Order: sequence, then C-alpha cells, then structure tokens
Amino acid sequence: MAELLRREAGPSLEQVIRALPAPLGEDAFALYRKGVDGGADISVYMNDRKDFALLFPQPAFDYAQYEPRFKQLKLEGYRKRNQVVESRFKKIESYCEGAVSLLEIGSFDGGFLEHARQHDGRLRLASLEVDAQSRPDRDRLPWLDQYSDFSQLKDHRFDRVCFFHVLEHVAEPAGFLDCCRAVLAPGGRLIMEVPSLDDPLLKLYAVPEYEEFYFQRQHPYVYSASSLGRVLEAHGFRVERCLPHQRYGLENHLTWLRRRRPGGDEALRTLFAPMDAAYRAQIEAAGFADAVIVVAVDQRAESARSGR
Repeated sequence: MAELLRREAGPSLEQVIRALPAPLGEDAFALYRKGVDGGADISVYMNDRKDFALLFPQPAFDYAQYEPRFKQLKLEGYRKRNQVVESRFKKIESYCEGAVSLLEIGSFDGGFLEHARQHDGRLRLASLEVDAQSRPDRDRLPWLDQYSDFSQLKDHRFDRVCFFHVLEHVAEPAGFLDCCRAVLAPGGRLIMEVPSLDDPLLKLYAVPEYEEFYFQRQHPYVYSASSLGRVLEAHGFRVERCLPHQRYGLENHLTWLRRRRPGGDEALRTLFAPMDAAYRAQIEAAGFADAVIVVAVDQRAESARSGR
C-alpha cells in the first residue's frame, strides 16, 4: 500500500494529468490558485467541470510516519467533540447490515472499527494501515486483524471495504481501486468518504482564508461526488448511493466567517447547539457538504453473476 501512496517527484503537469485515473485525464485543467497550506510553491489546478482539482508539483509523503493535520494543529479535542465517526457511521449503518466481515483501509487509531464493533459484535474486523505511529492505538484492540499491505490480503475477502479520507492521499487511485476490488467479496460493497469541493465554506460562503486552509499538500487530489462517481464507473464499479456528509456545523462556519480560523468556538457551540443538526441537514439538502460518502458495488462481479 505504501507504494500506492508515494510518487517520485519530477513529472510535468501534462504527465500528471495524463496519469490521472480515467476519465479525469481527458478533462481540461487550468490554474485555480497559487499556494496551498504547507506549500507556498505548490499550485492548484481545477478541471473545466469544477468537480476535481490536483496539486502541482505533486508533493511526496512518507505515510509510514504521517501526522494528520488535526494533530499538527492540536485540534484533537475539537475533533472528538464534533463526533465525526458517530455521524459517519449513522449515515452508512444501513449499508453495513448483513455484513460478516469489514476491512477499513487507513484506519488510523481504530475509532471507526470500535464503533462498528459496538454496533455488531459479530463482525470480523480488519485494518489495513501503513502508519506506524498509530499502531499502539490499534494494538489495544485484541479482536482486530491488522495488515500493512494489500499483498498480505491475497487470500482474504471482505463483505465491506471502507476507507474514509484516504483516496485524496493516494498517488495512484486506479491501482488502489483495483486492489480494493481484489479484496471485496462477491456481492460486497465499497464504502468511501472524501473531502468534497462542494464544501459550503468554498462554494457558498467563499471564505478566502478557508480556501487557503482547505487546499493542503497532504491532499494531491480533491474530489467531489461528481468526479468520484465518474472515476468509479470508469473502473468497473456501480455507484449505489452518494451521501453528503457535513462534518462541521454552524459553530465551525460562524468561526470561519467571524474569526477566519479553524477549531470552532465554545461560546458559539453552546449558543447554537439546539439548531446545529437542522443547519447541517439544510446545508446537505441544498447540495453542499464538506465531505461526500459514496457506496459502490463491483459492476463486473454483478454482471458475472447475472450471466451478462
């Protein structure tokens, strides 16, 4: 898996575009902005559909020693209060029903897998994670099968293969999706979540400071529901459902609008807590969300089973 997350430095912009997963390499790209968070020398290029963006030059990362940005910014407490894992699981819960086994790719500290086990203690749960620093967090889960590379899974199949905020880090998305298909059991589901270009702070409120914060060198690619759906369909998957997931609510948006910074504000959280759920739901209903969850099935396996 580490190889899928790394790319050697040096290719031209044209080479980067040609190497994109189908059909994105056929899109026309133009310079969107210069500079990203953590990389003043890196630019953002957006396609003509405005549903996919890439960074150039492509940054290189060692994901075996990766520190998430919420840790860099010391926002662990804020992230935990926001209950992102809980809201994510609530959205995909019905798509996990009937599963016997579940693999999470990029499981970090195992928080989602813990939540899944609390929901269904019969699930066989596995983690595929290259990050060595978070290994002690996963080691405390005695029921968890742990792997660090797809090659270790050649004899395993899972009813659900999940990854959340992983694909935007992957330098070779097409190869990564092929690996996911190889470990997906017949009739299984792929469930993924990525940050979305339909983020309301970008598209609705257009906060300049947030745009500078949003594009970051850890994310060489940025998707949306539209571009992710196109990529999945071009690589043999059928999109079953797209679910907008507004992870951060009214407190967060007001903090950005008022103070132009991340991390929220305790006074605003307390004041607007009674209306926060309704606000998030309205944002999602209007077609905006800071993330999108996509549920997909292997279309080739479906066709084989039906004899087509």
